[in-house]
Amino acid sequence: MRDTGNVAEVWDRLEHAYGPATDVPGLVAQVRDPVTAPAAIGELNANVYHNGDAVYSAAPALLPHLLDLAEDPAVTVRPAVVDTIGDLAHAAATAEPHAVHEDWPRAWAAAVPRLLRLLMDPDVEVRRVVTFPLAQALGHDVWPHLRDRFAAEPDRAARLGLVVATAHHADPAARDWLTGLLADRTVHLAAAVGLRRLGVTPDVRSLLPGFADLAGWADTWFVGNQSAAAVVWWVNRELRDDRTTRRTLVAELLDHPDPDVRAGALWASAQLLDQTLLPLIADRLPDDEPENRRLAATLLASAHTSSPPPANAPAAGPASPSTDPASPAAGPVSPSVGPLSPADSPALLSAASPTPPAGSPPPPADRPVPPAANPPLPVDGLAPFADDLALAARDVYLPAADAALAALALLGDARAVEPLRQRLGGARLGLTTRPKVRPWSLPPLDQVLIAMRHHADALLPAVHARLDTTPDHAERAALGRVLASWGGRA
Repeated sequence: MRDTGNVAEVWDRLEHAYGPATDVPGLVAQVRDPVTAPAAIGELNANVYHNGDAVYSAAPALLPHLLDLAEDPAVTVRPAVVDTIGDLAHAAATAEPHAVHEDWPRAWAAAVPRLLRLLMDPDVEVRRVVTFPLAQALGHDVWPHLRDRFAAEPDRAARLGLVVATAHHADPAARDWLTGLLADRTVHLAAAVGLRRLGVTPDVRSLLPGFADLAGWADTWFVGNQSAAAVVWWVNRELRDDRTTRRTLVAELLDHPDPDVRAGALWASAQLLDQTLLPLIADRLPDDEPENRRLAATLLASAHTSSPPPANAPAAGPASPSTDPASPAAGPVSPSVGPLSPADSPALLSAASPTPPAGSPPPPADRPVPPAANPPLPVDGLAPFADDLALAARDVYLPAADAALAALALLGDARAVEPLRQRLGGARLGLTTRPKVRPWSLPPLDQVLIAMRHHADALLPAVHARLDTTPDHAERAALGRVLASWGGRA
C-alpha cells in the first residue's frame, strides 16, 4: 500500500465494523496474491462494508487502494473488487447521514473518474460490474459517459448495465436517449422500465416481448441469476408503488410459455393478491412445473384467513402472512425510487426454492421496504376453486399437495378430512408448526385444523393420537390450541 509513515499507526487510527482497521493493509496485499485473493476480498468486504448501514473511517482511506487493485490486470478478482467499491458507494448513499464518515465524499469524488475509465476495460467482467458503483454516483456527471460507451460496448450484459445505471441517475436530459433505446430489442425491457424513474409509466403490452429473449440478463449485477424469474422480480422491484402496472404485468406473465417466467409472476403476485388475480393463480394448479403448482396452491392458501375462532380460544398463529423483504416474492414498493443494489434483486434467490439459497450476499442498507400487507381476502374467495384444490391435494408432488390441502381445509371442505387424518397418523405431517411469516408460506397446522371445526368429530381421534405420540413440543402446543378452539367438540 502507498501509505507514508508508519502504516500500522495510520490504520490503527481508522476503524471498520470490527474495530481498528490494522488488518486492512495485509488483506489488500493478499488480494494481489491469486491464491489468497478470493478470501481476502471477501474479508475486506465483510469488515469495511459489513452490512451497509455505515461508512466507517477505513472506507475512504481504503477506496483509492481498491481502485488500484481494480485497475491492475494482474489482480485475479477485479470484478469482486469493483463490486466492493459499489457496496461502499451504495452504503454511503443509503446509510443515515451521521453514519457516513466525513472523508467519504471527497474520496468518492476522486474515485468516480477512475471508475469511468473502467467502462472501457478489456475485461468484460469488470465492464459488467462497474456500472454498479457508477449507478450510485448521483450528482456526478456520469450518464453522458454511460451513453457514449453504449454504442461501442459489444457485450449485452454490459449494455444492460449502462442502461440501468443511466436510468438510475434519473437525469431528465437522458429521457430522449432512453426513449430511443425502446427500438432496440436487446435492451428494450431495461429502457422501458428505467424510464419509470423519469416518470414514464411503461405500457405493459410493450414490456411483454422483452421476456421472450432474456439472454445476458443473468450476467448483470442487478439480476445475476440464470432463472428468468429473477428478471420478472427485478421488473417488479423497479415498478415499486405502481401496483396497477405490476398487477397487469403479473396477470399476463402467469400464462407465459416459459415456466421460469411463470414462477417469477407467481412470486411477484404474492404482494398483489386480489380477487382478480386468484383465478389466474388457480389456473396454475395443474402447471407442468411442480414448483409452480406448489407456489400457486400456497398463494391461494396464504391469501386467506379462516373464520375467527371462539373468543376464548388461544391464538392460532398468524391470520395471514406478511411480507418478508428478503424473499423472492417481497419486492420493495416504497413510494420513491431509492439507490439500487445487486442485493435488492430477487436474482439472488432461486425461483425453484421457497427460501433463499445459501451464499446470498448481505442485504443492502436500503433493504427493500415491505409494503403494507395485502388485506386478507375472505375465505369464501377460495370457494370457486374448491374442486381444483381437491384435485391438487392429490398431487404426486407432495409439497404441492400439502399446499392445496391447506387451502382446501381453510374452506372447511369435507374432502380435506381423510388426507388430514392420513397426515396426522403418518410420519410426514406436511404442515408446519413453525411458520415463516411470508406471503408464500403455508398457514400453520393449528390454523388449518381450526378451520375444520365442523369436522372436528371426524378428526379428533387422529388429533388425540398425534398428541399422544409426537415428541415435538411446538406440534403439541399447536394441537393443544386446536383442541381449545374446538371447545365442546374436543
